[in-house]
Amino acid sequence: MNIVEFLEARIAEEEAAIRDGMFVVGMSDFPDDGSDAKGSLGERMQEECAQKRAIIASWKQAAADEGIEDPADAEGTVAVARRAMLTILAGSYREHPDYDPGWSPDLPTDVPAE
Repeated sequence: MNIVEFLEARIAEEEAAIRDGMFVVGMSDFPDDGSDAKGSLGERMQEECAQKRAIIASWKQAAADEGIEDPADAEGTVAVARRAMLTILAGSYREHPDYDPGWSPDLPTDVPAE
């Protein structure tokens, strides 16, 4: 499984949980309160899934245009930057059994003070 397939599977899992009204945090399940309020947690989570899918679609289009079949084969500044977006997205799934530690991005550890 490559990083794109991994991400698509995780996003599909998240979307299913949102549709089922269950949000998984750690080892606990929290049901959606069913609220239709604008900006609800469920809506924000659905939007986040859509944005992740857009990043992946952007990668796929660029990879197809450049003849890249596996993200690990990306070369050149733009391709590497696009691949970095995938590794950053995948980083939030480090605890998943299918996560490949080779995808781990080197992220800055300094967090700016607010």
